[in-house]
Amino acid sequence: MKIAYISNYLGPLFIKQYCNEKRFSVSATFKSTAIARALLKGGHDVTIFSPGITICNRFIKSYVEVVYFPEGLIKIFYPEIISFRKCSFINSILLWRVLRKKSVNQEFDLLLFYNISWDAALCLPIFSNRYCILEYEDNIFNKALKGQKNKFEWLKLRLFRHVIKQIDAAIITGKEMLNTSNVKTKVHIPGAISEDVIDNIVFKEKTLSNGFPVKLLLAGGLHYSKGPDLIIKALSFVKYSCELTLYGSGLLDTDAVGLIPTVPKYHKIILHDFVQHDELIKIMSNEAHILLNSTRDMGVPPGSAGYPFKMMEYASTGRPIVSSRIGRFDDEFNKLVTFYENEDPEEIGQAITYVIEHYQECARMALVLQKRTISEFSIDGISQKLNLFIKEVSNNNGS
Repeated sequence: MKIAYISNYLGPLFIKQYCNEKRFSVSATFKSTAIARALLKGGHDVTIFSPGITICNRFIKSYVEVVYFPEGLIKIFYPEIISFRKCSFINSILLWRVLRKKSVNQEFDLLLFYNISWDAALCLPIFSNRYCILEYEDNIFNKALKGQKNKFEWLKLRLFRHVIKQIDAAIITGKEMLNTSNVKTKVHIPGAISEDVIDNIVFKEKTLSNGFPVKLLLAGGLHYSKGPDLIIKALSFVKYSCELTLYGSGLLDTDAVGLIPTVPKYHKIILHDFVQHDELIKIMSNEAHILLNSTRDMGVPPGSAGYPFKMMEYASTGRPIVSSRIGRFDDEFNKLVTFYENEDPEEIGQAITYVIEHYQECARMALVLQKRTISEFSIDGISQKLNLFIKEVSNNNGS
């Protein structure tokens, strides 16, 4: 099939030209890369249409970037981009203009789009007589702001209904996502493992060393919804000396910063600048003892918020994981990770303490999880899932 893929994908040339020394999330680009490569491997043709990003503080001319992968090449069409805060809706209109023009000159069989957004709402009518698939990464109703808040819920509800009624199927990251909708054809893909990961991990058991601190690592966004403040508070309930390193794409939540002086002196907290993805994977696998996921529930039922992209990368490193319940996947996966149920620092501290006191057992389980994760969520593994999924979509819609 010829697939048009709407995603906030940032190609290497775009990042080099417009995003140098900028702090931004790369998870959408990594996940979209994996999905696109898996589709290429399955014999499909993929063209990405990207509205870019709104942090560059400049006007960006429309252009095409070509990225080569082992499975083939992908063209990325960028419209004119007004890369300033609060200009997303204008960029959605500009993206719609480009996609409308390209869909006339190039016949697409399927539209795939990343999350429920104005990009999707505007572009879906172009594909009214073709397959439309939502890649649902983040629940639009997540209460990700402080105080369990979500802005413009009335508008998001209308946007959600408008988009959902036009789709044929969905790729979901959380197993309970869209359970109350009429979307019946779904495939569960919570994350992806690329060569960036596989080439930079080790496959041997880690041990703790007497007299040295336990190295804890929290990666990803450092804002409120990711819960860095919970981890910092939790250290007060861990009696073993720990070195907590935070790697993030943005600034540390202000409340979390204020908590650092309250941490017992036998712990150490390191705020690290941005590092390249492959280097971060090396650090996770070679240096860290315990990987942390403190993402909050965000006011929606468990399994409905989405799934932290980092969880599958964590799982691939072969290191023990302590996670909030948003990191649950399936029974086999869950029994190999140490979860805490409540956003309670004392409970989180107890979970960290449990892993420290049972480290070799947890380290052995982490290697079992590593093997399963790499097998199932590599590009090859995802390609097999997507091929079966697309055949199901086609069969269900009479083709």
